[in-house]
Amino acid sequence: MNKIKETSGSVASILLKIAAQAVIGQFTYTKFPLPVVVLALLLVIFLFFISLYKKDYFSFLMQLFICNHYTYGYEIGGTFNLAATIALVAYLLNYGSSYFAETSLKKPILLLTVIFLFIQCCSLIYSRTPTSLKISSAACLFNFFFLFYYASKIQLDADKYIKIIQVTGIYFCFMFVNALNQRYEYFLSPFDFFPNVGPNATWELDIPRAAGTLGNFEYYAEYSISLIALCLPGVLSGSYSKVSKKFMFFCIGLLGLALLAIVLSGTRSSILLLPFLVILTIFLLAKRTSFKNLAIGAAGVTLFFIINSIHTIVDFSIFTKRSEEVDMKHVTLESVMSGKDMNRGEIFAYGFEKMQKANLFLGEGFFTNRNQYVITHFDKIDPNGIPDYHNLYMSAVVLWGYLGALILIFFFFFSLYRGFRLYFKLKKQDFFLVDLLLGFNLLFLFFMVNQFKIQFIRDANYFMLTLILLAFYNSLIHLLSKKVVVIPTQQIKFYENSSTTHNL
Repeated sequence: MNKIKETSGSVASILLKIAAQAVIGQFTYTKFPLPVVVLALLLVIFLFFISLYKKDYFSFLMQLFICNHYTYGYEIGGTFNLAATIALVAYLLNYGSSYFAETSLKKPILLLTVIFLFIQCCSLIYSRTPTSLKISSAACLFNFFFLFYYASKIQLDADKYIKIIQVTGIYFCFMFVNALNQRYEYFLSPFDFFPNVGPNATWELDIPRAAGTLGNFEYYAEYSISLIALCLPGVLSGSYSKVSKKFMFFCIGLLGLALLAIVLSGTRSSILLLPFLVILTIFLLAKRTSFKNLAIGAAGVTLFFIINSIHTIVDFSIFTKRSEEVDMKHVTLESVMSGKDMNRGEIFAYGFEKMQKANLFLGEGFFTNRNQYVITHFDKIDPNGIPDYHNLYMSAVVLWGYLGALILIFFFFFSLYRGFRLYFKLKKQDFFLVDLLLGFNLLFLFFMVNQFKIQFIRDANYFMLTLILLAFYNSLIHLLSKKVVVIPTQQIKFYENSSTTHNL
């Protein structure tokens, strides 16, 4: 690998590029004149390319990650994904890939990715859809994994993982403000980068819900509990305070906002999973759990609920109202698995029927075009506007056959196996990256549980964002598998007077 030093932009410069792309990106919609669309797309491409040109690959990665919190161009694989690929290909053609690090993905993942993409192509060949849709759908899926592969080749160190939390957290604060406006309708936003839920939105039990910029209520809740999973281990152990006190308080603030975000989304499952997440975190931290931090956190939550009961700050009644429709006395594992007690009864039944007809090696193919995506699941356009089964495991079998579904799910469970195995080797280490590894382990563990009632393959932005998180996860496993991890002393004051390395 070429030893020319890779640069890393500041948090402020990364956020500035992201803000510019989010604002400019809204002008790529076809409702604008063609010259405006072309100019906007070129500017977005330029902002990606300039990061690559400066060898600031981390900024490129964070731009791609945060921009995928928007749904621009999801039917064509995502505007930002298209722009990032054009910029990356242009860079590779001019400067080559010698400055990138080795991939953090293991060979089995790379081999199975090739097989998975081959299954997609074969499934599309046998599909009855127009050729143009087949080509565009294959190109979109190939593009997701092309970007995923290069994301895994961007070297991440301790300093960059701190920045990942900072950039993601700051954007989450912006998204929380957006969610508040969606829930309480303070004003009607004229901008797509600060979206409304839409004038034609219909609410279950007439209860407004928020989705932030993600465009999906359940996805917003899943994302929020994922952020809790990342921050909680380091807060409970106190290791994040060794990065800096500001970083510790920042993560504590994110925990509170993420909890409120779940409430704004009105998603019961995430609230129900939250106690299990907390208990499992304490159990896995074991002796490294700071009972002082745990007691302070419990006292803070208790105080909030006492104040909230006296003067309503947050309305939790949305969960009780939505749960009234469920007969808790007759809830069984079978009724949950069938979808009957998850508001999924009819679509789960259809999904099970389609699974029985599914092929072992081929499916019906994955499409980013929404109408074709719906037809693939239901054989027609659903009049209720339901796009899929709300279940990754069912949809994956229908789209890629049993083998393809197994490969897709293996990507995640193989990473979880590696992540938990490494954590149990390092769990006695009082080091913030070890706690962050536990956070990623918990994130993807609960993510796979959540995929029983939602699916990340529905939208291009959701798909790509998930793959980037998976790249972050595998890169952290790769980093901590080394015997020595370099500590960025300019960022982590705790280590300034000791050493610039941490032995594992």
